[in-house]
Amino acid sequence: MNIKNIIEVLIHSSPNPISAKDIQYAIKDQEVENLSKIIDEINKEYEGQGKGYRIEKISGGFQLLSNSIYHPYIERLQNEIKKPRFSKAAIETLSIIAYKQPITRAEVEHIRGVDSSGVIKNLLEKGLISIKGRDEGLGRALLYVTTPVFLELFGLNKIIDLPTLDELTQLVDNQSNPTSN
Repeated sequence: MNIKNIIEVLIHSSPNPISAKDIQYAIKDQEVENLSKIIDEINKEYEGQGKGYRIEKISGGFQLLSNSIYHPYIERLQNEIKKPRFSKAAIETLSIIAYKQPITRAEVEHIRGVDSSGVIKNLLEKGLISIKGRDEGLGRALLYVTTPVFLELFGLNKIIDLPTLDELTQLVDNQSNPTSN
């Protein structure tokens, strides 16, 4: 069997990003020497054939995604893609945790200036954050971090892919002055 086809089928059949380790486990009788190179070859074949999708690295794994030029058609078919809606408090709290992780509830509340226990509980229930451990300081407070679900929801491969303050400022400026580009 063709190793490229096996890898392609594994990625295509997985509803979530599939890790290199899981791919290797599934094809344990064959050694995958350079998975990234094989993925690149598959993507070049897709591009050469004018396919509407590609394999991307998301949340530490590989996933088959549609090309962005086709998103309007997908949205029209689905009558608006259903993504979870977040309150302003949830977005603030999630942003603070994403950029400052690992972080305690008290630190989040200090930054926000209000009680955040309910919001943190909600984010935990949705699987967007998790408890990493305990702080070494007085009281040994719980430490919160984002999860792979967070990365997947926001289309990030790793947490370092979050935009920097400069990038966010530029984005806001560009949206404020769309004609100045």
